[in-house]
Amino acid sequence: MRRGLIWRSLAQAESLRPGHAVDVGGEAGHAAYAVAPFCARTDTIDAGASMLTVVAEEARRRGLAHLRTIRAQTARLPYPNACVDLVTCRYSAHHWLDLGAGLAEIRRILRPQGVLLVTDSAGAANPLVDTHVQTIELLRDPSHVRNRRPDEWEDALDRAGFVLNASERSRIRLRFADWVARARTPADRIAVIRDILTRGPAGVRAVLDVQNDGSFLLDVIALVARA
Repeated sequence: MRRGLIWRSLAQAESLRPGHAVDVGGEAGHAAYAVAPFCARTDTIDAGASMLTVVAEEARRRGLAHLRTIRAQTARLPYPNACVDLVTCRYSAHHWLDLGAGLAEIRRILRPQGVLLVTDSAGAANPLVDTHVQTIELLRDPSHVRNRRPDEWEDALDRAGFVLNASERSRIRLRFADWVARARTPADRIAVIRDILTRGPAGVRAVLDVQNDGSFLLDVIALVARA
């Protein structure tokens, strides 16, 4: 199976042996676990204490003694200017109220030529499809802000002072039961989401490839940028 852009970029980053990596909005810590083995120092940043506890326990289980967990907001990262070599951001940015401010803060802490690797759910070019996806995302998780389109990402990266090296778009199938369980979505909202998916316009259902079990396809974007 072809490896995605982020995993290919991580393989390239491994050969450079970056000293300090930061995983922003780390949640379960998947990106941090991936980069920690080849970095002298790896931090995972998240606003939620409970998720950081999970990451710390898993890091100990994996023998990643140099992986630290830090509770902080993306808009106020606890580092001086130009001190980090690599920043990863995995399925976090769609929770940010101000994408530009978050990217500017990441740009601030990256050293010159430092690398930013982003994976996130992407907004749809079709306005009707985009409206439906944004709606079910918000119903599933009230902390959702917006899945940004590729052009929105490109503009925000440029404004923050990044140079976009590569981007890649793909689609993943979300299994409905697992998707709502991860967000602990209440039963009444689950019912509304199901109704939107199964009774929405035929064109939307076709694009999302909605199945009888409620599973559907979600657009994902991967980006590699340099400071």
